[in-house]
Amino acid sequence: MRTPDHTWINLGQEKYYRPFIEGYIKVLKVNLKRIKHIGHNYSYRTYTCGESHDERNPNWKPFRLLWNYCERTGYDFFEVRNMIFERNGHKVVCECEWIGDNRERRRMELTRVFGVDFGVPGKRAVDVV
Repeated sequence: MRTPDHTWINLGQEKYYRPFIEGYIKVLKVNLKRIKHIGHNYSYRTYTCGESHDERNPNWKPFRLLWNYCERTGYDFFEVRNMIFERNGHKVVCECEWIGDNRERRRMELTRVFGVDFGVPGKRAVDVV
């Protein structure tokens, strides 16, 4: 296994980071369950680990797939997880949240409920003051 410094230097370069993340996303898509949510005015699909995200749940292993993938590729798990948190701009509780864009889904739900597209900061149709 590579040291945290070597992991940070290696994956800090886009030519190594992009193939690593694409491989990890493939692992997530293969191992996570895909479910369909159907509501009154909406329908969307998400990936889930199938467990409740509660640290008291003994069956919940939040980053099990990332741990295994890091062992196979030889990178330091903790450094990789921190790099992904930094690049995404927010922390997640479980890796099943990385595969689905929860912020985008929530924005779409708010658009359906209120009839206004709040969009992204700086490009909103309506700004909240």
